[in-house]
Amino acid sequence: MALNGEASQAPLKFGVAAVDLFTGMYAAQAVLAALFERQSTGRGRHIEMALFDCGLMITSYYGLEALMTGKDPLRYGNAHPSIVPYGVFEAQDGALVITVGNNAQFVRFCRDVIDRPDLAEDDRFRTNIARAQNRSTLLPEIDRELSRHKRAVLLERLKNASIPCGEVLGLHEALSSERATGSGLVTNVPHPETGEMQVLAPPYRFDGTRPPVRRAPPPLGEGTRDVLRSLLAMSDEQITQLEADGIV
Repeated sequence: MALNGEASQAPLKFGVAAVDLFTGMYAAQAVLAALFERQSTGRGRHIEMALFDCGLMITSYYGLEALMTGKDPLRYGNAHPSIVPYGVFEAQDGALVITVGNNAQFVRFCRDVIDRPDLAEDDRFRTNIARAQNRSTLLPEIDRELSRHKRAVLLERLKNASIPCGEVLGLHEALSSERATGSGLVTNVPHPETGEMQVLAPPYRFDGTRPPVRRAPPPLGEGTRDVLRSLLAMSDEQITQLEADGIV
């Protein structure tokens, strides 16, 4: 939270439960490593995972920066601490992401995208270091120029100039995009109550093939009887009585 958001904001939580998800991924890594080691040692391992540990691990280079400097890294929101211009910008009709990663790209950006070659010739903006130091002067100029154009026009110019870019989509818009549906990432599976539902398939492929989703998420209470039978050795009559009493 201390890394997220703008410097003027209070600590801001991430949009999804990232630490929970990464802890699961690190746990899967640890299990695979233990299984691999067992092939040569014949011994198993007891694995421990903590949300706190994994949360600090995913701070990556920001964590190392804090350890080396003894200070919290500054917060830049959608911007980048050392690459300028970088971040989310507003066109006439929507937001887009632009990443101008080096000086040659900046020259092309000024000349071919925003029609301001004078900015690339300004000593305050010639190098990435200089642009980072003078971002408060440069970015308003860039914002002004970008706001004059349609997003599609800017994206076409940026792609032609070989500058990394992309439109900013809403979550449902991204899930409904051709890239998500056409690749099989978003897929349909049979569902006992709705007939069919959309779900996310695994994000990886084996030999070019995405693994299928074997079944839809279970409806509420679908496995109740099986659990009560297997774990509590309850009879069907006992379970039926619990249902009649509104307990399960």
